[in-house]
Amino acid sequence: MRLGAILFTLGYGGCMIAGLMVIPWLLTLFDPAHRGTGGFTVALILTFFASGALLLSGFSNRRHSARGLELMLIMVLFWTVLPLVAALPLIGAQQIDSLLAAYFEAVSALTTSGGSVMAQPQLESAAILLWRALLGWLGGLWTLVFAVAVLAPFGIGGITLTGSPLLQHEEGAPLTSRLGRPLRLIFPIYLALTALGFLGLVATGTNGFNALCLSLSAISTSGLVNHSDALAVQLTLPAQMVLSVQCFIGALSIPLLLLMTLGARFDSAFRNSELSVLLVMIAFYAVISSASIPETNLLRAVMQSISLHSTAGFNLLADQQIGQWPLVWLMLPVLIGGMAMSTSGGIKVMRAIILFKDLGVEIGKLTYPSSVHPLQLEGRRLEVGDFNAAWAFTAIFILFVTLGVLSLGLFGMTLSDAWPVVLAALTNSLAITMHFATPIDYAAMGGALQIIITLLMIAGRIELLILMVMFTKTFWRYMR
Repeated sequence: MRLGAILFTLGYGGCMIAGLMVIPWLLTLFDPAHRGTGGFTVALILTFFASGALLLSGFSNRRHSARGLELMLIMVLFWTVLPLVAALPLIGAQQIDSLLAAYFEAVSALTTSGGSVMAQPQLESAAILLWRALLGWLGGLWTLVFAVAVLAPFGIGGITLTGSPLLQHEEGAPLTSRLGRPLRLIFPIYLALTALGFLGLVATGTNGFNALCLSLSAISTSGLVNHSDALAVQLTLPAQMVLSVQCFIGALSIPLLLLMTLGARFDSAFRNSELSVLLVMIAFYAVISSASIPETNLLRAVMQSISLHSTAGFNLLADQQIGQWPLVWLMLPVLIGGMAMSTSGGIKVMRAIILFKDLGVEIGKLTYPSSVHPLQLEGRRLEVGDFNAAWAFTAIFILFVTLGVLSLGLFGMTLSDAWPVVLAALTNSLAITMHFATPIDYAAMGGALQIIITLLMIAGRIELLILMVMFTKTFWRYMR
């Protein structure tokens, strides 16, 4: 293992955090009370110093070729180590009283989960609220980069991306190239979509600061908000529609948008079977919700359906109607989530398609045992390995849900509270649990519960199969 190259990459990620940290730090300087100036200043200095040290220590090894296990290890370190420095400014928040609570908040933002120990975010300073939103935005960007650099090339969990310019890298390319190239291609589009969302919210009557934070949260599907009231109360209906559109974009595969931007046939994007299935799921869920749940009109049902399928978890229903929705029905769309290679969490639509295709074949064999059913997805023939990977991911997901529920139960959480929290943590959609009929109060939880939920959020974001690699003999032999 080339530790120097890994340290250099980790330092680069720390510099990204430090660079974004300058924005809320400058905001504190314009605050008449200078709330949080000291905390952000100390955090900024420490983050720059630590990141610079990592960059210098690994600078001479930055050109070493990338190996699969190293890429996976970097992905794990990004989601576990870097939230420590991201959490430093949050210690100064009014509703955060410990490093553990700040780490929980930072992990929740970076993994785009959206759960918060801040039950009343409106009590916090503008700098703290902006920092949370920026962390969610950065976490969404990291999610896309790692999806292209790690998940797709290795076909982890059945996630693949065939024929995309994002995967055109040389064999033996250095770590900096394997991660840097998709970052350079994705970042401009990601930033442009964020800016368009911001302008749309401002144009529809949202104040500038709230529009900025919401646009950062929507495109990253983190679901972080600046006020505990439902967005139906805070925003005009056109603004809610803009926010829904941005959530929908967050649920799309950014490489798909990149192909459109680079000049591929525009109509081919809309023949994408994964996108078609996602649209059908959103429409079907909205129609059923509107028809069966009292006082839910179709337009708001569509917007809420988009919010749930993107795993952003915004509450876009009026008068806290979301608390009247059956809990199982509410959690169903976040379980599946959005498209593969998107910022959303969940099992992903691509895996669901693969699983249903395989189930269809097995049912067909009951009638015609000797029949052959070649299956394709996006013009690529599905092999046995694709089905095995999808089923393996599903089995491990069920295992983690079971272990998570048991673990939370051991520390005093009831089963009725534990299963939706575990499911939301693994699908990176904890924001929705803040809008239950009885909202989940993460601040009131003990340290053990917060640690377990934090680990579940990380596990959900780094993909469970990669996490299982960390427990193999091959990995630890390689580490030595």
